[in-house]
Amino acid sequence: MHQAGIDTFHAMQLGDEQDRLALGHRNLLELLGSLLFGATATHPEIDLYVSWLCQFMSAPKIEHYDAGLAVLSYLYHAKDIGLTYSAAHLALEAFCDASWGRQPRDFFGFAIVFGSAAVLACAKRIKITTLATQEAELYAYAQTARALRFTQLLLEFLGHRVQLPSPIHTDSAAAVPFILRPGATAHTRHFEKFLLFGREQCTNGVSMPVWLAGTDLVADVFTKALNKTTFLRHRAILLGSTGH
Repeated sequence: MHQAGIDTFHAMQLGDEQDRLALGHRNLLELLGSLLFGATATHPEIDLYVSWLCQFMSAPKIEHYDAGLAVLSYLYHAKDIGLTYSAAHLALEAFCDASWGRQPRDFFGFAIVFGSAAVLACAKRIKITTLATQEAELYAYAQTARALRFTQLLLEFLGHRVQLPSPIHTDSAAAVPFILRPGATAHTRHFEKFLLFGREQCTNGVSMPVWLAGTDLVADVFTKALNKTTFLRHRAILLGSTGH
């Protein structure tokens, strides 16, 4: 799963009735369902590929089926690795990222890391029409802040004392100052209220934004094309196979 592969995914188009007939007996829906509800639980690094393919379930083509088999082939070759947690690294942190201007829809993704591996991760379509990169990044940050807060409360319920505020790493130089500084500008007055959730959590001392260079942001694996070296490095962090 590397740059050439995801670029091919991004070039895919919806199929028509002729494509549906060409699929014949191939069980694309069953394949994608197995990947979505099974494999992504232990291999979060494939979330973007699976979520992207699921956009075409209503009008699939042969190439979507072949791409699903390619993901399955990757999992076969990666069957000896998986999520590995360590009690020596119990800091709770989050990573988030968003794409803007992608077709057929912009994507965002995040990972909540605890015990040196991901406990929660996703890659999903952005469900609003974003007018700029900042809005897309704030959407991703708000969704991450919600998931992080849920994880904090769950850990506290289980008896673990969470050190607050928990960091949310982002590579958006525009989102960080917006979250840290209250108030609206001419460019942000139209923002929906839920986009301000991250700022509210920061004000309450629950979480805080931390800028991180894009090359070091593990959430990049959920939103964009990566070269093989970067993909493997981010995969190692997600699965807990490094000293992160």
